[in-house]
Amino acid sequence: MNSINIRHKHADHLIIIEGQSFKANDAGMWNLTDIWQTLKLPKTKRPSRWRDKDAKAMERIHNLDTVGDGATPVTKATKRAALKYAAWVSPEFETMVYDAFEAVLEMPDAAQLVAEKMRFLGNDQSAAILERHVFNERCDWAPIKKSHKNTQRGLRAAVELGHLTPSAARSLGLKAI
Repeated sequence: MNSINIRHKHADHLIIIEGQSFKANDAGMWNLTDIWQTLKLPKTKRPSRWRDKDAKAMERIHNLDTVGDGATPVTKATKRAALKYAAWVSPEFETMVYDAFEAVLEMPDAAQLVAEKMRFLGNDQSAAILERHVFNERCDWAPIKKSHKNTQRGLRAAVELGHLTPSAARSLGLKAI
């Protein structure tokens, strides 16, 4: 029987903590041991030592997995478990890790995918707000009067300046070029 390689929705997602990049594996899990080693966190905060009720709960629901024992166990975690681990390390580290995951949403392409999912779930107004935010972030509005930013004139100017494709401008409400 052939095995099917199913990739998790977070597979290959990238987070950056203190200038270091970490990538999720095909199962959507981050290597906490690698994060711990790379960031030179205290020995007392080694992921395999995280044994509180949160860690045990994460293991029970398959959000955390430690493989190997002795000197070289490797702990892998989902986003949820990575955040709980970060909170166990320290409040400051929790904030850093949380911000790293949130930064993914700040990327325009990721934000656009989130907006599409919101729209699919019936949250049209929230999707429109997120799309408008992404649109405004992508454009250099300096040459355009601020009062024209979200108007037909502003959209046409963004297309003319090459900040927006005509199809993207139409999706944001542009009626004609």
